[in-house]
Amino acid sequence: MNDKYLGWLLHIGGGLLVILMLLSIQLMAPDFYSTMYRLTASGDLDGLADYIASFGFYAVGLSIFLIAFVNAIGLPSIPFLTVNGIIFGLIPGILISWVGEVIGIEISFRLTRTLLRKQAQKVISRSKMLEKLDSYSCIRTVMMGRAIPYAPNVVVTAFSALSHISYRDHFIANVLGKFPAVLVEVWLGHDLLRIQEHWGRLIVLVAIVAFIYVIIWWRKRYIKKKRPYCSKESS
Repeated sequence: MNDKYLGWLLHIGGGLLVILMLLSIQLMAPDFYSTMYRLTASGDLDGLADYIASFGFYAVGLSIFLIAFVNAIGLPSIPFLTVNGIIFGLIPGILISWVGEVIGIEISFRLTRTLLRKQAQKVISRSKMLEKLDSYSCIRTVMMGRAIPYAPNVVVTAFSALSHISYRDHFIANVLGKFPAVLVEVWLGHDLLRIQEHWGRLIVLVAIVAFIYVIIWWRKRYIKKKRPYCSKESS
């Protein structure tokens, strides 16, 4: 069996596994999807946190699955990241959210690359502008894209999947880049939901994040001119 058929077999198997998990959730909690939709659509974050926490020990796996699933299909995972600090505590909530984000993004990246890679390579080869953009597809650029809090994951995933970055390099950039973004999103969400208790810490966090990204912006503007940002990589 060659790599192409093995890849398709793994994707089909993964898809069937996800469907099985979705059906299992429906069987165990028939009102799960309607309740999740109602709470998420209404922006009732306290209600969402209470509902996920009601699953007890299974809440950890459920949270990881939900974050991975919405990332895999290109939907925002912010509501789940926001409440995880409340449900599990700040540090465990950050780690649980980070695992879910990494898994979901990797699934989305591999699915997008499998379905659209050949078509994308043809388009890129015909456009000098796209070829220049593709030359920036390295660990550093993808990692910086992943590290921006509240940035749509689907945009960076699409760029990565249609570029020449390797699976290994994307995984490294994903693992390293998503951690600071998730840290800010979970921490900020936790303190916003409990702002009366943590307003001082929230101000400090916002100031630190703003300072860091000003430094990154300055470095990118003034140092990038002195040397190439990254070299073109093949997958």
